[in-house]
Amino acid sequence: MYLLLIYFLILVVPIAVMPGYIRTGRMSPYRTVMQATLIVTVMTVIVFMVASMTGEGIFAQLQELIDDMAKELANNPMVEDSLNLASVSKADRIEFISGLYKSAFAVMPATIMAMSAVVSYIEYIIISKIMSRRVATVRRMPKFREFTWPGSALMGIMGMYLLSWLLTKTGVFVDSMVYMNIDFLFNFMFSLQGVSVVFMFCHMKRIPKVIGVIAAVILWMTYFGRMALLLIGMIDLVFGIKKRIQGRSS
Repeated sequence: MYLLLIYFLILVVPIAVMPGYIRTGRMSPYRTVMQATLIVTVMTVIVFMVASMTGEGIFAQLQELIDDMAKELANNPMVEDSLNLASVSKADRIEFISGLYKSAFAVMPATIMAMSAVVSYIEYIIISKIMSRRVATVRRMPKFREFTWPGSALMGIMGMYLLSWLLTKTGVFVDSMVYMNIDFLFNFMFSLQGVSVVFMFCHMKRIPKVIGVIAAVILWMTYFGRMALLLIGMIDLVFGIKKRIQGRSS
């Protein structure tokens, strides 16, 4: 129930919040998207708080769901074969599967924030395109190949990343959940920057857009591909790869 409410907020809140900013044209498209993302995040936190005050919290409910799913999957022969768990005891299978799900759900806050940013970005493009037909002050979203994180956002996420890592290592946090979420956002930000470099390279080399999209998806879906995007994004922010690509092509 609460997760459905959160998904509803992710879809609806940007539509309710962004048109006012888009109409005036005083705020940049990226800042408008960030504003909508922050509002969704705050409202999601409120949902988490209400859930914990009215009964079991969302994470407690997910824990019960994970335990039930792990028990069911541990008895599934297809799962045993696919994960090479046939020779492992049932208790160990349950513990292993439960650990996989817990690791995935541990980064749910960061996943919600990233999802709301992506949805807000897409909805901004749609809303601004519709409103630009009647309002002259509408600022359209730049091409994604031109996307870059502002220095303030970069320094903020790097500061949170280092702080959460230190607090986790020193034992201030009982578990690594906070660090895992910050690490997820850290990787997400730099990987997006890496995708924009891929798009810029394809644009300057006159490579069809569809090939650039396919390449970005393949890189994003694989571990080594994401690491490559992460490194490319970091190097771009520090050394300006996209500017160098544009300079050489011109």
